[in-house]
Amino acid sequence: MDAVLAVLFSGAMWYGSAGINHVWPLAWLAPAPLLIVLPGLKPWRAALAAFAAACGGAASFVVAYWGAMPLWMLALMVPAMAAPYAAAAMGWRAVARRSGPVVTALAYAAFVTLEEWLVAQLSPNGTFGSVAYSQADVLAVIQLGSLTGLAGITFVVALVGATLAVMWRERDSRSTREAALGVAALLVAATLVYGDLRLAAAAPARVVRIGLVASDSANRPFTTDGTEALRVARGYAARASLLAERDLQFIVLPEKFVAALPGDDYGARVALASVARRWRLTLAAGFNVTGRAQPRNLAVVFGPDGRTLLEYDKVHLVPGLERGYARGALIGVVPDTAVTAGVAICKDMDFPALGRTYARAGVQLMLVPAWDFGRDAWLHSRMAVLRGVEGGFAVARSASDGLLTVSDARGRVVAERATDAAGEVLVAGAVRAGPAGTFYSRTGDWFAAVVTLVAVLCVLDARRRPVAGPGGPGAGQRSTLDRQPLPR
Repeated sequence: MDAVLAVLFSGAMWYGSAGINHVWPLAWLAPAPLLIVLPGLKPWRAALAAFAAACGGAASFVVAYWGAMPLWMLALMVPAMAAPYAAAAMGWRAVARRSGPVVTALAYAAFVTLEEWLVAQLSPNGTFGSVAYSQADVLAVIQLGSLTGLAGITFVVALVGATLAVMWRERDSRSTREAALGVAALLVAATLVYGDLRLAAAAPARVVRIGLVASDSANRPFTTDGTEALRVARGYAARASLLAERDLQFIVLPEKFVAALPGDDYGARVALASVARRWRLTLAAGFNVTGRAQPRNLAVVFGPDGRTLLEYDKVHLVPGLERGYARGALIGVVPDTAVTAGVAICKDMDFPALGRTYARAGVQLMLVPAWDFGRDAWLHSRMAVLRGVEGGFAVARSASDGLLTVSDARGRVVAERATDAAGEVLVAGAVRAGPAGTFYSRTGDWFAAVVTLVAVLCVLDARRRPVAGPGGPGAGQRSTLDRQPLPR
């Protein structure tokens, strides 16, 4: 019964902090109930408990995409997200049954962080599902991304949950409780101090004025009627012109807001190019180029003179939904703009490696046409916000069926509005251009190597110790059997 309750509590808290939900404190607490019972369970029960609890977090993503993705994809999503965590938890259990409290807490944070990083390297969905995204609105915490990427944020969050579990299991031993608490408190304090200092630091003086336009009711990404496509493009051009009256420098339209048919996209391009030329601004728009053997998910950038400055093909396509599309191979840095601007499309911003590439190219502002799934609007917008923190650039993201956001290089959202299926949404905001680069963007995933070393050292420490019974090591760690009365 203790194990069942632990699974339910941990699963519920992961559900409340992941996917469509973002009650960020729950992510810090979620592992504790599970970790309290895991070392005392038989291996197969422990694996089942870890898997079941992780399914709670995965369920939040299933709810987010229910009705928007095929059932077979949703069915695969749960084990694909829960199984790697269960494997990491079982590795931690082996360490926890032998090692002391400090090593036990550090081992959990290391195993979970390493598991998450490895999945991100292998998954076509990149960092989707990372615990770190639950903290996207906690500005002092996410500044750690500029040093370590997502891995550092995940490590600190996981360490707190593991420390709470250790303190409960060591509740009869004050010294061991204080040792575990001291390590976690030191790392959390260092994270918050660094975050506060970075937020208070002077930002680049260059301010850019950006407009975002979206109209879910007007979009026609799959139309085969050239006349209708031209009408949609002209409608967006009119909306962009209304927004441009606010003396803007950039305007971003959504991903695939209209189909571009062979021979019919010329009129659409002229309509948007005329807006850029009239108002002397840079305009980025997403087209669904169809009617050919290999369609393209394309972002086109028009310069202040009306010329096409850049065509960018989406690099990271949505599995299943964009099968057959041409895959881009190059980043898109826009020439001749007020600040160095880059272009990415929606899912591209789920991948830190691409963000680092843009940062190394000196990009200070990312223009991101996007198309969300409604219920995942907050999550997907904040994934892009984190790329800005990691790479040191501002982000202007215009999303159909989602959130239109403008954020700075510290992750502060300076303008935001949800789309409205019944009408158009116009957003304007002024944001400081980023400094173009951070320690993380220059050094890459160095923290993953540190976490790997920590995990190895924890395993080596465990191997030189005997198993201390079903409850784990330490005099304060009492198993259920320890609490049974002795027979008379």
